[in-house]
Amino acid sequence: MIRKIPTKNLEVGMFVADVGRAWFNHPWKTKSRHISDQKEIQELIDFGIEEVFIDTQKTLKRTGPALSARDFPYKAAAPQAQTKAPRQVQEQVAETVSALEEELPKAAKAYNRALDTSKALVAACRMNKRIEVNEVQENVDELVESVSRNQDALSALIKLRRFDDYTYTHSLNVSVLSISSGKALGLSDEELKILGMGTMFHDLGKCRIPAFILNKPDKLTDEEFAIMKNHAALSAEILIEQNLQVDDQVIEVARHHHERMDGSGYPDHLSGDQIPYLATICGLSDVYDALTSDRVYHKGMMPHDALKFIYSLRGSHFQSEWVDRFVQSVGIYPPGSVVELNTGHVAVVMEVNHSALLSPLIKLVADPKGQIYPRPKLIDLSSPSNSSTSIKDVIPPKKAGLDPSYYFNLKGAEH
Repeated sequence: MIRKIPTKNLEVGMFVADVGRAWFNHPWKTKSRHISDQKEIQELIDFGIEEVFIDTQKTLKRTGPALSARDFPYKAAAPQAQTKAPRQVQEQVAETVSALEEELPKAAKAYNRALDTSKALVAACRMNKRIEVNEVQENVDELVESVSRNQDALSALIKLRRFDDYTYTHSLNVSVLSISSGKALGLSDEELKILGMGTMFHDLGKCRIPAFILNKPDKLTDEEFAIMKNHAALSAEILIEQNLQVDDQVIEVARHHHERMDGSGYPDHLSGDQIPYLATICGLSDVYDALTSDRVYHKGMMPHDALKFIYSLRGSHFQSEWVDRFVQSVGIYPPGSVVELNTGHVAVVMEVNHSALLSPLIKLVADPKGQIYPRPKLIDLSSPSNSSTSIKDVIPPKKAGLDPSYYFNLKGAEH
């Protein structure tokens, strides 16, 4: 239940659902989190926020410390050694189905409809036909509605399902990731819809790039790369040529998603604050999906490795605070990740804990000897009863011999 209370009445363990301010006008990287210490309460008070909205159903007795951005490259890869032997994982939990699992079938239907539209967009562009902008808007509205119900379901679907053609799925995946990230950053529904439209259109210009360059398995020559870089400007040109009734920011996202804060991007070599913030979100999502997707010329990275690479771009290609916020929203261990615990157990990540990224909700699937549990249990790593249990490593699903999608409710996810 959502309740408004005075900020001074907040207590450790309460879940702040909304600070009641726009993303740029409050002290946190996200508008929602569990309160882990008195310092976080004081931050809100010092910022002049007198009232906040809490979700009483998500209140905990105690939460683990929130992850700071500086912790990511170290703790995510190798958690600190325990000072004492880890206790047996507490397997008994109240819930049997996570909130993400409940949303997945609805998210899958929205994704499938948007995928059909993505294919139609590419076909229309290639044949110089009129883009059905109303259909795109309807699909984006559905994606925003799904993310409003559960921030991570659509993003999880990208990882859990494998799609054959990057040409059709990339723009849609970037749209999903951008909307999910934007939601975590506190963007309004109107901003999310503009962002969703811009990201759906951001690579339209590739339909005017020769196929031999787009699909070349080897490294592009300087001349070929110069041609490839034209696609961002071409995307904006197509939207202008068709005189689509879209917000100017939609065109900005399409044109500027490859701009970088140090001026090394294209097509206009913008830098710093010259780059629209929606284009920055698109740019981060674009890099992440490109890195984690299987392509003609490379095998996709594991999500946590892709995030480490993006983290290395802090302060050069992307503003540090935006990278921090993107990592916070995507999660170091996205849903569907197969992980090994320090107890030797194997688990599948079910939900990201956005207020404590190192302590997601997991499903315990195998014991230390590799025996599969017939009835996997949901485990909240942020629970005090599991305070000595942590994620030791991420395991490629094939190496683990597991199909992560098996552990999610994907009924109705197919066409």
